Amino acid sequence: FVNYEYNGYSEGWSLFEDTNHYYDGYKATDSWAYSYLTDTFRSNYVGGGVNRWYAPNKQMIGYYLDPRNFLNERQVFMFETLSYNTSYHTTLGVSKMLEGTFMTGMADGEHTYVDAFMAAANKYNVSPYVLVSRVIQEVGAHGSTIVSGTVSGYEGYYNFYNIQAYGSSNSETIRNGLKYAKSQGWDTHYKAIVGGAAFLADSYINAGQDTLYSQKWDIVGPSYVNHQYMQNIQAPASESIKTYRGYNDVGLINSSFMFLIPVFNNMPDATNMPDRGNPNNYLATLKINNTVIFDKADNKTDYEITLAGNVATAKIEGTTVNTKANINGLGTVTLEGESQTLKLIVTAENGDPREYNITIIRNMTNIVPSIDSVLTELEINYDDEYIYGYQVGTDISTIIASIQDKDSSLSIECLDKEGNAKSSGAIATGDTFKISKEDKEKELKIMLYGDTNGDGAIDKLDYLQVLRYYYEYITLDEMAIKSADVNKDGKVDKLDYLAILRDYYGYSRIEQ
Repeated sequence: FVNYEYNGYSEGWSLFEDTNHYYDGYKATDSWAYSYLTDTFRSNYVGGGVNRWYAPNKQMIGYYLDPRNFLNERQVFMFETLSYNTSYHTTLGVSKMLEGTFMTGMADGEHTYVDAFMAAANKYNVSPYVLVSRVIQEVGAHGSTIVSGTVSGYEGYYNFYNIQAYGSSNSETIRNGLKYAKSQGWDTHYKAIVGGAAFLADSYINAGQDTLYSQKWDIVGPSYVNHQYMQNIQAPASESIKTYRGYNDVGLINSSFMFLIPVFNNMPDATNMPDRGNPNNYLATLKINNTVIFDKADNKTDYEITLAGNVATAKIEGTTVNTKANINGLGTVTLEGESQTLKLIVTAENGDPREYNITIIRNMTNIVPSIDSVLTELEINYDDEYIYGYQVGTDISTIIASIQDKDSSLSIECLDKEGNAKSSGAIATGDTFKISKEDKEKELKIMLYGDTNGDGAIDKLDYLQVLRYYYEYITLDEMAIKSADVNKDGKVDKLDYLAILRDYYGYSRIEQ
């Protein structure tokens, strides 16, 4: 039955009012009802006012269709039989229900509004309380244009129940309703109230749709759905509360009532109301490193961008179609390898997620490696000042060749600690490598742990130098002190000069 009702969107079989877009989560989101790209809901259904009435989604239809959701003290009256009962449908009750509305005076020159509703009840065997509730539901407690009697071409005609009032705009809806009123001769409020009750009784109550519930939901058949008095999906729930108040105001709430509550075969668990939040989870714009990927929403979720190979980070920026949605995954991301897929999750106000996959490809073609990248690739240990990790005796030319094999564009010059050029021979603590490329230059000193005097060897001279330093007979410069700390514990002591001595005698080698 939900599907029958839902698929009748073109006829506007079920609509609900939302004047301020507060209940977007209740609305249908199929392509005929909603555009995710613009966050726009259709609102021009037959019988509905533009920008006010919307098609409900299946969950909302299921909620209002399920009788179990309304078996409470007030809303159970949507299942009350609509026949007139003289024992508790009283003049006083009608008068109470009309208090505070525009229907507190005369309905014409002879009859009050109370007279009109009671006459309708007597003549057509319809509950006057239901009639009052229906009028207030249809035209409001303060009336509307369709009962003003001032519409051009239909002056002096009234339609209190909005019978045959349908159209794609408010003005068309009102004209069609008044056209029907004129054809019925409803030229006073009294006639419109009594005559409209006849339509309600003959077309619905006598056809078996004798509760507020069954007048909204055509469960009587034989064709179902297409014989419904009201489009407003919430009308039975709200009208039943008005009926309850009418009984309560006159002290009749504890009287006996007859209710017809439908029970369906194979009923599922009771349906809850949907989240009222907006369902839009689309990106409106996306930028990566200030490059626009798109600036208008579309239905894609997978995108690809190619960046230069030397780009190390990607700054992801984006906005959503609906401002109440949230994006997870924005910000600056470190790039790794030649290809990397990033995920963005857009979560709508109602909690629905949408995943975007952004593949970033780094074009490594013709990318000349930097000085740092060459040293890193060679697994050379270095910091801002020193190169270390080479074994004692490694030749200068071997180091230069290994670096230039990776990048022949690098210019490399080696100087000894006196500042003289040194193109071959064993490295020594204090030798300086000057590596340059275009306008970039890096200057690093060789540091061999244990070679404190900078002669390229680890021997007794180094042992004696560290021993004398430890006992404060001499001072050492910063580089010699760093070289003397062979166990790398941040201080020079007996453990260090003993390690140098053990290396010299071949007992254990110092780890470079």
